[in-house]
Amino acid sequence: MQLKNYQEDIVLHVIDIVLEDQLEYNTDITFINDVAAYALNRIPTKYIMSERGFTRLASLHLLHEDNGKGLVNLVELMGLVNKGIEVVKERRKPQVNTGPYSYPGAKVPDIKNIEYFHNFPQFIGKVVEQSSRKPVYDACVTMYIDGLKAQPAEPGWINPYHTNSATKGVYSFWPQAIKNNAKSKKSKVKITFAYKDYQHYSIEKEIYTEGVFRVYNSIDGNSIVNLETCFLVH
Repeated sequence: MQLKNYQEDIVLHVIDIVLEDQLEYNTDITFINDVAAYALNRIPTKYIMSERGFTRLASLHLLHEDNGKGLVNLVELMGLVNKGIEVVKERRKPQVNTGPYSYPGAKVPDIKNIEYFHNFPQFIGKVVEQSSRKPVYDACVTMYIDGLKAQPAEPGWINPYHTNSATKGVYSFWPQAIKNNAKSKKSKVKITFAYKDYQHYSIEKEIYTEGVFRVYNSIDGNSIVNLETCFLVH
């Protein structure tokens, strides 16, 4: 993961919502980027550098109930995005994609045999020692989806993940999107924990996803799954 503005992910998420029923625009990547640029030029930036940067941000703003200070208000952003759409429409004629998307492997769906992308949210949690309540470092945390070890959405989001002092025992995952013909899908997510001679522990959760026609390359602060704290027992 390269240096990126965290606000980009929220802006792209709002654009997807606004354009959900406008096929002539929601498949036009250039149009989406023009609207995103309009909105991003009018809100403050918030940068992260890597998966570790995201995990630190998540531990500060989610686990420690900081309520995401500095993140743009979504209600205000919705209005800004709608204004951006109007401006971009006036500036140029929309270009409707009839060929492949700019995302690797994604194609315009055949109406007779639609195949959707199911994008997963990011997951965060924390590992602590039960008796001391202190963070556990070097615990091996592994994510499985429907019984298979989850592949990362980007190279920096390793699986399994080893907790460390830099993030105070907080771990994070971002699973790769999967293809499926179902418009709505339920996936079984399992997180396992292993550390020295401590008892093994696991968390299971069901995640519901809606199929879309592209792979998301963004972090949506509102959909991050905050998992329960894992208390390891010796």
